[in-house]
Amino acid sequence: MRLRVFFTGGTIACSTINGEMSPDRSNSFALLEQYSAVDSSVEFDTATPYFILSENLGAEHWERLYECVKNARGYDGVIVVHGTDTLPYTAVYLGLKCGLCETPVVLVSAAYPLSDNRSNGLDNFRGAVDFIRAQRGRGVFAAYKNRGENVKVHRAAKLLPHAPFSDRVDSLNGQFFAEIADGRIRWNPSYSEDDFCDFSSCVYRGGVLWLRVYPAMLFPALVHTRVVLLEGYHSGTLPTSRRDFRLFCEEARARNIPVYLTGSEEGFAYESKREYDALGIRVLPPLSPVTAYVMLGFEPGDSTND
Repeated sequence: MRLRVFFTGGTIACSTINGEMSPDRSNSFALLEQYSAVDSSVEFDTATPYFILSENLGAEHWERLYECVKNARGYDGVIVVHGTDTLPYTAVYLGLKCGLCETPVVLVSAAYPLSDNRSNGLDNFRGAVDFIRAQRGRGVFAAYKNRGENVKVHRAAKLLPHAPFSDRVDSLNGQFFAEIADGRIRWNPSYSEDDFCDFSSCVYRGGVLWLRVYPAMLFPALVHTRVVLLEGYHSGTLPTSRRDFRLFCEEARARNIPVYLTGSEEGFAYESKREYDALGIRVLPPLSPVTAYVMLGFEPGDSTND
């Protein structure tokens, strides 16, 4: 089996110097050496589009990585070694741009550097290789082992943002794609695929203001904003009777800025929801807030001519 591996930095590649962790390129090859010590049957071709801590990523890094992944032809699979902090965002971007590509793409990361015995980096990498070897998945995924669990493979578009103070990686409504233990793969029988449009020719424009509502919040001025994404309370509600919120929605409408809501499901018919149409709030179908955020940053167009 022949795999293309892209190293981008992140915790999995960090070394500790003077008490601070920073990416160390030599750790990239240490990962391959650790894997090859237990399985020498895989051939790896490597490249490094960029090498930074993932919290410093921007859309320009997504675009550069996508071009590399798109041009990786003739391989059984592609693995992207990435930082955990922004793993869901990069995975969703690649997932939307690559769609259900024939060559599986799997992102792996680690909660601790490889030199730390608490690291799940090698387990995640091994899980990615095992998943690709099975040749049962098309598109973009992430392989990750939460503490006390087996490695799970997640569809990129279903990844949730990290909870505060947690390094867990989870899918929306527990909809992971597969689970791997000792090289054996169990496919999740309750998994259901989402139906997304083709984003391959779309251009990422960004300009998305993502706001999670909370009591007595301050609503910012809509400067350099192209789209507003609201993340409501757990039952999908918003403070629709508050004057400051209504003024915020009115300003968005006056500026022709669409306002979307994620996290609202049917079955919770609160009176506050009756105001959504009047305030110009468009309710998105159930999907991860990360997916909603990245998706709204795209516009139709031919990226090759941009």
